[in-house]
Amino acid sequence: MIKKQFDFHHQEFSVTLPDQASESVWAEIFKEREYKAAELVITQATEPIVDVGAHVGLFTLYVRTLNKIIPIYALEPENANFELLQQNIKKNRLSKIKTFKVALGGRSEQGKLFISADSHNHRLESAPGSGLQKTSEEHGAIQIIQVYSLRDFLNQEKIKTISLLKMDIEGGEYDVFSACMPTDFVRIQTVVMEYHNYGGFNYKEIENQLRENGFGVQIFPSKFDKKMGFIFAKNKRI
Repeated sequence: MIKKQFDFHHQEFSVTLPDQASESVWAEIFKEREYKAAELVITQATEPIVDVGAHVGLFTLYVRTLNKIIPIYALEPENANFELLQQNIKKNRLSKIKTFKVALGGRSEQGKLFISADSHNHRLESAPGSGLQKTSEEHGAIQIIQVYSLRDFLNQEKIKTISLLKMDIEGGEYDVFSACMPTDFVRIQTVVMEYHNYGGFNYKEIENQLRENGFGVQIFPSKFDKKMGFIFAKNKRI
């Protein structure tokens, strides 16, 4: 475990990170500001923000520095990450945050989560690249988890519209969006997400789907890995 203290937007935070690899997640969010395109949306948000693949809560902390009152729904399926997510929220005395030990996918069901050696690389069995992870036996562990479709999760929580859908779910984004219908997209004002090009999947599929449903889309390829990057999309129909 790594204890980290830092300042952001004139606020002091203390978090526990599970491994050295998770420091790269911290750097992406707080040092490199890879979610900078979404900062104005977060600041002006009036509807809930949904943090999918919340890991240990770093994006949730980031949101709370920019918007003190908006409800945040943080979803993280992996047991150890979820425990640290709750600890980090409590340690920093953050409020109006609901945590869920679940994943998003193409449909609501029990699923298998392949556990990576790095705490931020776990992925669902159905996600592109999971077969590679399974055969490489990086960690050798599988967790049985609850998976929801985006529609079912929003309905369960009685959320009509969300200001921002953030996703960092290691290829699972393709399953999530493949199950979405036009009526689901009208509930989303903005999307910011990490995309992953592997297993025969390419971010263009998601970009095209978002554009077809009325979103203006910006692509930010990673400076470090050609197979990854960020998508920022705003719904022009809302």
